[in-house]
Amino acid sequence: MNIFVTVGFESFPFNRLIQIIDEGVREKSICAPLLIQTGHSSYEPRCCPSKRFLSFDEILGFLREAEVVICHAGVGTTLLTLSLGKIPLLFPRQAKYREHVDDHQIEYARKMEEQKKALVAADGPDLLRKVKDYRSIVSQLRLDASRRRLPGLREHLEELLRGSIKGKDPRS
Repeated sequence: MNIFVTVGFESFPFNRLIQIIDEGVREKSICAPLLIQTGHSSYEPRCCPSKRFLSFDEILGFLREAEVVICHAGVGTTLLTLSLGKIPLLFPRQAKYREHVDDHQIEYARKMEEQKKALVAADGPDLLRKVKDYRSIVSQLRLDASRRRLPGLREHLEELLRGSIKGKDPRS
């Protein structure tokens, strides 16, 4: 499993996320190769490779290569990750930690989670658990999504069969 962690390009630091990942590696809760894009954060990871900023092409490359993308709940990063067929693990910035001016990322993350488009971690232990169980959680999400689509497909096929049994083409 390859992990890419990005805090985006906000001018606010996101030390809390970086420190949780760094401590997760130190404690061996995370054993996969990873890179953290730290942005304007002041916390310097001690146990993980990191880069402050990456070009868009570099970010795109890391997103493509990563099995797990851990990121702030920024719309751009989330949608880019989804466009690459990946389910991001969102860790929203919070105003109470001075990581943003308000809590819109929490609201956005909840909506993405409700739509089964992202995983959301509420705190450090939750984040580390979801990293560890990422494959099984995402497999279940995809299975649930395919089951939700089946009734529509089933109804369509039944309609086609009813039409062919009656001798008419339902497509016309």
